[in-house]
Amino acid sequence: MWKNTTWNILGMVIPSLIAIPAMAFMARILGVEKFGLFMLAFSVLGYAGIFDGGLTRAVIRAVAMHDGDRLKNRLVIGTASWAVIALSALACLLVYVFSDELVGLLNVTAESTPDAKAAFELLAFVIPPFLLGLIWFAYPEGCQNFFTLNIYKTFSGALVALLPVLAIVYEPTLASAILGLLVSRVLGLALAFIPCWQGLGGNFFVFNWRTLKELFSFGGWITFSNIISPLMVYADRFLLSNLVGAQRVAFYTAPSEAIARMSIVPGAVSRTIFPLFSKLQGEAGSVASRAHKGLLIASLLMALPVFLLAPQILELWLGVPYGHESSAILRILLVGFVFNAIAQIPFSRIQAHGKARLTAMIHLAELFPYLGVFALLVHFYGLLGAAMAWTLRVTVDFCILQYFSRRLGN
Repeated sequence: MWKNTTWNILGMVIPSLIAIPAMAFMARILGVEKFGLFMLAFSVLGYAGIFDGGLTRAVIRAVAMHDGDRLKNRLVIGTASWAVIALSALACLLVYVFSDELVGLLNVTAESTPDAKAAFELLAFVIPPFLLGLIWFAYPEGCQNFFTLNIYKTFSGALVALLPVLAIVYEPTLASAILGLLVSRVLGLALAFIPCWQGLGGNFFVFNWRTLKELFSFGGWITFSNIISPLMVYADRFLLSNLVGAQRVAFYTAPSEAIARMSIVPGAVSRTIFPLFSKLQGEAGSVASRAHKGLLIASLLMALPVFLLAPQILELWLGVPYGHESSAILRILLVGFVFNAIAQIPFSRIQAHGKARLTAMIHLAELFPYLGVFALLVHFYGLLGAAMAWTLRVTVDFCILQYFSRRLGN
């Protein structure tokens, strides 16, 4: 487990080491508003993940449970690929058609509006290669072939970090940055194809209705959860942009992005244990206990120095305004980071047992109280209130997930 986690960490750390200075450069070239919009573009892309129909998670689980059965895995990958191609085309169309409305909701200044409209129209075409890449990378992940997976994901992540920077060097606009992102996702899709081709052969593009039904029986609840969960993960940024203006939202998205970068460690653990839990099923209790303790210690060791040096880190990374405006926000988010990190263990265990419906219902129960608390705290405390609301939500989420995970037995 820890060996595979190490490969996953390396596969995420290396692109992040490239992305951190890349983001610093972009923040200075694009300015506060356009850099904030670029971060919001990633949020749109993340929310478009609902259009994978929950199939990414379902594919990982199915491949893990098939334990190397090549014929079954070909049906799984081929069927999921065709389904996601259709779903991602729909997502692409929706984002393109409603790009003007999206820019309007973000309260973009008049000066930046034309560039923002062009950028979000272009962003629509990033969705299909992004989603199909998730499906193809799910194959080596389900096989627990994390060394191969992370070799390819390292190159893919590096391209995502570098190409938008190279694009704005040529032309310093938001649309150029998104064009760089599009090219990087297409190249990343080509990389994701390689392990599927090596493990399944080039003719794995088969479609099977029965396989699709089996995948959606699990993935359907993942989709429901993925509709609700990103609303809580990304809604803060969009609501803040609408309430306080796009020119200030970067002071929240910057520390939020720092938390996302730190989350590579719990993310790596989650990617390791989900196929492992899927394979072990009822024998996963002792593994979960060890993973929980190890992840708690690792998260605290990561959070403490950043908490103490928050102003200096933000100023050095993104510039003086961020060190002054965002340090308190980052410290509040760090508390939530620890709880959100250790929540990956019970969350993965519940879903590996096939109880995706339970996690979906938990997210639904959390949504409206969270949005209400978020609006209230933002009204009284501004950007700090947004950070408080997120930290409160992930803390409650951990407690609920831990309760239901323990009910699965040891």
